[in-house]
Amino acid sequence: MNTVLNAVLAADIGATSMRAALVDCDAGTLLARAQAPTHPAEGFDAATERLGALLEGIASESASRPVALGVSTAGPLDPRTGEYRHPPNLPGWHGRTMRDALVARLGLPVEVGHDATLAALAETRFGAHRGASDLVYLTVSTGIGAGIVAGGRAVTGSHGGAGEVGHLIVNPGGHACGAGCEGCLEGQSSGSAIAAIAGAPAEEIFARAEAGDAGAERIIEDAVTYLGAGLAGVLAMLDPQVVVLGGGVAVGLEGRWWPSLLEQAGRFALPRYEGNVPVEMTTLGDDASLLGAALWATGGAMEALGPH
Repeated sequence: MNTVLNAVLAADIGATSMRAALVDCDAGTLLARAQAPTHPAEGFDAATERLGALLEGIASESASRPVALGVSTAGPLDPRTGEYRHPPNLPGWHGRTMRDALVARLGLPVEVGHDATLAALAETRFGAHRGASDLVYLTVSTGIGAGIVAGGRAVTGSHGGAGEVGHLIVNPGGHACGAGCEGCLEGQSSGSAIAAIAGAPAEEIFARAEAGDAGAERIIEDAVTYLGAGLAGVLAMLDPQVVVLGGGVAVGLEGRWWPSLLEQAGRFALPRYEGNVPVEMTTLGDDASLLGAALWATGGAMEALGPH
């Protein structure tokens, strides 16, 4: 492996798995990567240990000395401290932060941010809409959350909780999410919601629907309808240049379900979006949050976006 001057360690923590990578921030490429299960129910300290070991392994194998570590994670959390704030998909992690333990273990400065926020930053630097000043990244996976770039800056809110669009109510009285919000977008359209409604993993329900199972098709159709309503709300509220979708469920909606998703978003959207709903799939794939974490760690995101 060649030596890279602007090499940064990056991590992404989800409810199912955690990933680590060494990133070339200049080129926007991953030089090395590793993965392990999150197992949040086994405890915060155990997860911190697994992530630290992943990062140490990557750093030790590299010819490039990383200058910082950026951590992208499902939230909510306070990005100033990295402290979790009642994360519905990471049970038992409230009030905890990995920052101090990772600083001590790796001897690097560590910055922590919300996964969707960091993915949105990566899209404006390395994605199909690089240079965009107003962009929303919507992750549709185990949970649903959004990252917001407005006026060329990441929007994090007064407590780091901006972008929790998964808890917008789209079906009053409907299924509740893990945080107890009845009828919210996450409770209707996320991977965990599809699994809870169907009584089987979301991947299995997608496979059944593709095979023509009528019951599975109805579940996916309902998820698409509510996701369309949520997208329409995001468009009305933020007026972004584009909403970029990522995450496992979003990937499952590509192909057969994509025209229906755009149709439903257009159905609920303001008239100005008639015939032109600016919703696209990410071109960065799962690497978006890792790339964004690397930018966040070095301040490169703010430098790259600059004032617009």
